[in-house]
Amino acid sequence: MISRDKVFEMVAKERDRQDAKWGFPQHNSPFEWVSIVTEELGELAKETNDAYIGKNPKRNVSGIMREAIHVAAVAIAIIEHLPDGLEEKQC
Repeated sequence: MISRDKVFEMVAKERDRQDAKWGFPQHNSPFEWVSIVTEELGELAKETNDAYIGKNPKRNVSGIMREAIHVAAVAIAIIEHLPDGLEEKQC
């Protein structure tokens, strides 16, 4: 198991990589953000299927971890790009 601090560190590093690649801020519409995170989620599903449905008998989960970090980082990017003041109206 990986500590939460280490997970946050890995996700923050991925956010930095995304910002270096795409710039910040981005000007994606909500639909575009959903498309981006859905694409990443599809990659996570593929890596999980590959690891657990016969293609990878050693159950190598490095691809699962990589794609889960991508999903988390994009989700954080979505939150970062929401209008100010929404954090006060937490669920």
